[in-house]
Amino acid sequence: MLSDAIPLVIDLPNPLEWSRLGEHLPYEWVEAALVANDKATIRSRRLPAQQVVWLVIALAIYRHRSVKDIVDSLDLALPELADRCITSSATTQARQRLGSEPLEWLFHKSSRQWIAHDEAHYLFKGLHLLAMDGTTLRLADSPDNREHFGSQIYPNNKVASYPQARGVTLMMMETQLIRDARFGRYDISETTHAHSLLESIPDDSLTVFDRGFLSAQLLCNLVNHGTNRHFLVPAKSPRCQNSCRVT
Repeated sequence: MLSDAIPLVIDLPNPLEWSRLGEHLPYEWVEAALVANDKATIRSRRLPAQQVVWLVIALAIYRHRSVKDIVDSLDLALPELADRCITSSATTQARQRLGSEPLEWLFHKSSRQWIAHDEAHYLFKGLHLLAMDGTTLRLADSPDNREHFGSQIYPNNKVASYPQARGVTLMMMETQLIRDARFGRYDISETTHAHSLLESIPDDSLTVFDRGFLSAQLLCNLVNHGTNRHFLVPAKSPRCQNSCRVT
């Protein structure tokens, strides 16, 4: 699911209308994300933290374009400080100062708001429809990425050419909005990530899994730690004879 959607974003035939994104991602949210994580810019910079947030979002969408190209084409640098040059090292340092916490805060805020906006229109017999699926992402080959995420090791003990991250996403089926996600080391199983996502599944819901998530513990926890929560997973009928209620 997520792995299928990423190429579609990268190969957008027309440039993204940033004004539309601004309508759904208000400036106030960006400010709140920075304040909540003590990342608001105090001293004057030509590329303050607020602009760096938009830079990171743009880099995720226009992955084939350089940082300088995005800064220039989107006018992210403040014009009143035009006498200050923005170098490649300056943008790198700005992203490092920002960190990941404001983006994580912004992800959860936007996810809750966007889903709540119209989820009532997409109920199936009174149930929210969700899907959980896993994916792997190839990362830039660096010592830090290899140490932090690891990579696939083949039967002949050959290590993959790139470090890889494993992730699991929880998505609303009708709108394809991601409700929550977990990413981590390649050697952490999808089922482990799935357990931590169960708390994000709402009551009165039906969640669809693929056969890789056929785990009695996972599915029983989903059903028993909520109200009217159901699941659908491909399985042969004898394997479904377990202690939890099976939908």
